[in-house]
Amino acid sequence: MTTFLYATRGGASAYLNQDWAVALAKDRGADLLLLYVSNVHFLDQIAGPINLDLVEAELEDLGEFLLAMAQERAEKSGLEAKTAVRSGEFVTALEEIIKEEDISVVVLGCPTNDTGITSEAYINGVAETLQARLNVEVYVIGEGRVVNHLFPTTGAGETNEASS
Repeated sequence: MTTFLYATRGGASAYLNQDWAVALAKDRGADLLLLYVSNVHFLDQIAGPINLDLVEAELEDLGEFLLAMAQERAEKSGLEAKTAVRSGEFVTALEEIIKEEDISVVVLGCPTNDTGITSEAYINGVAETLQARLNVEVYVIGEGRVVNHLFPTTGAGETNEASS
C-alpha cells in the first residue's frame, strides 16, 4: 500500500492542514505516517550550560504528545495513522524517513503568519528539494488549502508543477 507522510509541528494552528492530509490519504486509499522533527542545534548559540540531551528528550516527548493528538484526530476521521518522532535537521530527517518508509507523497504544512516559526518560502524550498532529490509528489498546504503542488519527474528532466 502507498504511504503518505505528513510532517507537523502539531497544535490548533495545524488542524486544517492535518485534516487535509488525512482526507487526501483516505481519498487515495493510502496509509498515513505523521512525523514530528525536533532540532536542538539552536541551543548552540546559548552561552550558559544546558543539558542538550535533556532538552532533546523533552522535545521528543512533546512531539509524541502532539502526534498522539493528530493520530486521534485522524482516527476520528476514519483513518489509522502511524507516528514517528525524529531529531536533527528537518530536510535530512525528511529524506531519511522518506527512503526508509518508501513514501510516495509528502504533505508539508505552511505556517500561518501569526503562529509560524518558519516561512512559506522556506517550506516551498523544502518541497522543491524533496521533489528534486527523491522524486516524490509534494503538497504544501496552508490553512487547509493547496499552496503548492510538485509532481514527480515524468520523463527525461521534465517535471509537472502546479501552484494554486
